[in-house]
Amino acid sequence: MPKKYTDDQLLQLCVDSAKEKLAEDVVTLSIGSVSSIADFFVVATANSEPQLRAVADFIERKAREKFGVHTSSSTENSEGGWVLLDFGNVIVHIMTPEMRARYNLEGLWGDAEKLRRMRPELQ
Repeated sequence: MPKKYTDDQLLQLCVDSAKEKLAEDVVTLSIGSVSSIADFFVVATANSEPQLRAVADFIERKAREKFGVHTSSSTENSEGGWVLLDFGNVIVHIMTPEMRARYNLEGLWGDAEKLRRMRPELQ
């Protein structure tokens, strides 16, 4: 059965949902040209463990409601300061400031294109 959404639409929903729950410094990386694990990463900061879980739950709920999509894996335990939501071609990383600084995903994936703006037709 073909999916009823594009990866760009799912990406935009993840970014918008993270921002709606007040995640900070939301960055989108186009990693498809440098990796086969996904096409996009979304990296966002949550300033507390409760916010970390709230952002992750909200993104999962919105994706399920709008597109009927579920994560193929997620980190249920937010106490480690990092929640990963794997939607296949879109992977969302929600991290506390400490974890984000420690793992520096934007630096690690420095060859990936950093998307500054989403496409106008998706806004």
